[in-house]
Amino acid sequence: DGKSFTQALIPLDSNANQNQQKAPSQTQPTTDIQKSDKPNVELFVMSHCPYGTQMEKGILPVAKELKDNIDFEIKFVNYAMHPTQGEVEEQLNQYCVQRDYNDKYLDYLGKFLENGDGEEALSSVGISKSDIKKCVEETDKEFDVIKNLEDKSSWSSGRFPKFMIYDADNKKYGVQGSPTLIINGQQAQSGRGAQSLLSTICSAFITKPAGCNTDMSSFGTPAPGFGFDTQGGSATSAG
Repeated sequence: DGKSFTQALIPLDSNANQNQQKAPSQTQPTTDIQKSDKPNVELFVMSHCPYGTQMEKGILPVAKELKDNIDFEIKFVNYAMHPTQGEVEEQLNQYCVQRDYNDKYLDYLGKFLENGDGEEALSSVGISKSDIKKCVEETDKEFDVIKNLEDKSSWSSGRFPKFMIYDADNKKYGVQGSPTLIINGQQAQSGRGAQSLLSTICSAFITKPAGCNTDMSSFGTPAPGFGFDTQGGSATSAG
C-alpha cells in the first residue's frame, strides 16, 4: 500500500539463509555520490514491481531531459517476483529493445508504463516481435531465461525464478530489490519523483549541464504501479 518501507527481504528457509550469510557485504545507499563529467546511471527494477515502475515513471523525463549528458540504462534484478504476470518474458523483451533499438527504448517504456501492455508498447514505437526475435532467442539461450522460469525447482525460496542477464552487476552493487538506483557505481538515495531524481543525478556532475536547471515539479511524485497518476492526483505524462 506504499505506507511501509523495508530495506531487504530476509529468507526464512535454511538454504537461503546460508546463501545470504555467504553473500558479500551490501553497498549502503549514499547521498554523497562520486562526481564525473558524464554520470553513469543504472536503475535496477522488476518490470511489474509497483515501486520499480514508480521510479521508472519518475526517471523517464529526467533521462529525456539530460539525454547524452548521462549514460543511462534500465537493468533488472536477478530474480522475478511477478512471473504469473509475464514479468520474465517482458524483461527479456525490454532487454532486447534497449540493446537493439536504444533510440526507441524510452518511448517504449513510457507506453508500457501506461498499462503494462508490452505488445501495445512495441507497436507504438514501430517494433515487431520478429525484429527482436534473434536477440530474444540468443539471450534466452545464453542466460537460461525461460529454462529458469519453467524449472520451479530452481526458484529462489521456491517462489522467485532467477533472471540472470544482469546477475554480475546485481552482485557487484549488492542489489537486493526493486528499485535500486546506482550512480557512478554507488547505490544512491533519492525520492521517486522526477524533481528529486533530477537533483540526485545532477549532484554527480563535475559541471552541471543546463538541463539540471529544469523545473520538473509539475510531474509530481508518481504513484506505484502502472498509469501516470501521482500520489497527489493527476500528473503530466512522462511521455
